[in-house]
Amino acid sequence: MKINFYIISIYFFKKIIFLLLISTILFEFYVDGNQCYSCSGLCHNEKCNCQMGSCESDYCYIERRPVDVPGVFRITKGCVKRPSRTQAGCDYDTLPDHIYCVCSGNFCNEAVHIKQILRKNVTCKKCNEKDPNCDNVCVGHWCHEDSLTGASGCGYGPPTLPYFYKGPHLLFHRNRVCLTIARGPLAKPRKHCICNSNMCNDFMKTYQLTYSYNSQNVKSKIQNGQVSRSLFNNLPLYQCVLCDVTSHDSKMTSNCKQNRCIGNFCTYGIHRVISHDGNSLHGTIQRITERQGCINVTDHSQIQLGCNDKYTSVEQKISCACTSDLCNIDVATANTTTLKYYYSYFSIILLIIVYLIK
Repeated sequence: MKINFYIISIYFFKKIIFLLLISTILFEFYVDGNQCYSCSGLCHNEKCNCQMGSCESDYCYIERRPVDVPGVFRITKGCVKRPSRTQAGCDYDTLPDHIYCVCSGNFCNEAVHIKQILRKNVTCKKCNEKDPNCDNVCVGHWCHEDSLTGASGCGYGPPTLPYFYKGPHLLFHRNRVCLTIARGPLAKPRKHCICNSNMCNDFMKTYQLTYSYNSQNVKSKIQNGQVSRSLFNNLPLYQCVLCDVTSHDSKMTSNCKQNRCIGNFCTYGIHRVISHDGNSLHGTIQRITERQGCINVTDHSQIQLGCNDKYTSVEQKISCACTSDLCNIDVATANTTTLKYYYSYFSIILLIIVYLIK
């Protein structure tokens, strides 16, 4: 009997490829946990540090921010799941005196080690409010503006917008990205824009350039007093919970959860802070702020679906974006968007492999 080694080799090659793809997909679901430092404190010099507590997560973080007292910094260490930063290491966090680091490894968040990255500088308009006579400028890595308040200025480090991945790809294919956020039934929607060319955040110029385009292409839908606008009509729209509530009880419900808004993505955010209270039965008190709403975007390619979870022993911040009606009702529902995406991806790959093996 003659053995066809070519057919046998092709068969085993397909099996190996199959196993590699399966292991790659499973790795997306499971990342071995790391021990991270978890602490916070004030520092009076550049080399300040803290190493008191610990937590476990896929990634660790450390950040350093100035406080109101000149020359004093607050350093915070903790854990983060599904970080929005696309590149590991330390970098500026929007402002030149804010540094944020992400790493993977046991107690890798020991200290801040920032490396200078060569970036193109741009000149931006810098104003605290919408003032046509403001002629202040600054030099940074990218520019930003807020259409509601008119505030504008310079950004440093990777380009940053809420609910987007923070990395160079955000402004790689286009030089301007905008996002409109609706949070709470009483708050007006706010439009945030970032860009990376000289004086691109001059709101008077950008208003004149975009008014004629937007007046013909903007879609508006009104739901419970909220106006939702999308600059591109090909993105689907979803109905989302619109609520903003602060309480000391995690089980508390609010009537504002009946409010709705319509947008390209639904959003969910929660901020928990535990503080000491001598009058409390347990000696501590928990303050919870929960925000649900919707966003509309000019570019959806860098939206981070699912939930980003950043926490220490006394504080937790969760931020989610999802794409189905009322998916932001709670954190569990908002986070299933990512699982559905990976399940669909896995199914497509599996079907292709089965077809090739036949």
